[in-house]
Amino acid sequence: MTMAKRRPLILGNWKMHGAGPDLTEIGRIDAAVHALGVEAGLMLPATLIERAARVARTLAIGGQDCHPAAGGAHTGAVSAAMLCEAGATHMLAGHSETRDDGLSVAAKARAAQAAGLAVVICIGECERSADARALVAAQLRASLPPDLDWSRAAIAYEPVWCIGGNAVPDEAHLARIFEMLRAEAGEARLLYGGAVDGGNAAALLALPEIDGLLVGRASRSVADFLPVLEAAAGS
Repeated sequence: MTMAKRRPLILGNWKMHGAGPDLTEIGRIDAAVHALGVEAGLMLPATLIERAARVARTLAIGGQDCHPAAGGAHTGAVSAAMLCEAGATHMLAGHSETRDDGLSVAAKARAAQAAGLAVVICIGECERSADARALVAAQLRASLPPDLDWSRAAIAYEPVWCIGGNAVPDEAHLARIFEMLRAEAGEARLLYGGAVDGGNAAALLALPEIDGLLVGRASRSVADFLPVLEAAAGS
């Protein structure tokens, strides 16, 4: 099922990067997003969320993970409600660097939506495989709560073997994966992540089933992120 092409959603994941001095760069990224009229956000460390939410006019601010419980004896954990109170509007669930099992990801996704956050459920195979489509489909099904609100959900396909690298999967591979995701995920937005930068963003966004991008290291400065945002503005 091919849906009409939607306005792209561009999310940057800063991982364990960012401190107070980086708020100036977040302000510059926000200004670029505002000027281009694109839909974009940054998934930030919990320590930056509240301050970044004060700086951002147009840029969405999100969290990178949460505990599935609303509260309790979970030392060092952050709940979805805490992220929301700090100013987050989005949250990643199941990124390869935080994923444990599908049931946990589904519980985190449910908690995020219950707190009022839009959730981005991350999936992706660890190694190149001829069975990637089946592996990713099984991972997705295990990660979806039965009561997921698809209108406030996105699925980010991030093949682990591409994260931190310099190459993305070929178009035939992406077509097979995203056709499956569209059949499984209905109206959810479908994002691609893994080695995304200004050099490949336009080509990725031109693929019919891709609704946006999840960007890693290229999202941490306006100089690197701007070509990605410009590709979204032109798509």
